[in-house]
Amino acid sequence: MTIAILAALLCAGADTPAPAHARKRPGKPPMAGVVNINRASEAELRLLPGIGKKRAQVIVERRDKRPFGSLDELARIKGMKGLVRKLKSHLAVSGDTTLRPAGVDPPAAQAVQPGPTSGAGASAP
Repeated sequence: MTIAILAALLCAGADTPAPAHARKRPGKPPMAGVVNINRASEAELRLLPGIGKKRAQVIVERRDKRPFGSLDELARIKGMKGLVRKLKSHLAVSGDTTLRPAGVDPPAAQAVQPGPTSGAGASAP
């Protein structure tokens, strides 16, 4: 009798959904391009996987004291070494921030078309 009750309780417990904190949050979309860690805003830094609000704030606070000279300086911040190694291809200390979702082409520059030339008013001597 006791075994039957235990078996029924175990079976009933197996059908309960997982707690809300155990749900996995959707990840960030894959990105292409680079982020200049010396000039990027917190929002731009947060586009990178593994960088949330707190890490973005830490990066901005540290670079306000002294700009990063290399990615190794960023990696020396507590908890950043593995992340810097993982995101190395998306991080830079100089140049422009070009980060965008992967698969989305950057907007093409519009070509300037020359206007019509008025050759009728000009005459050769």
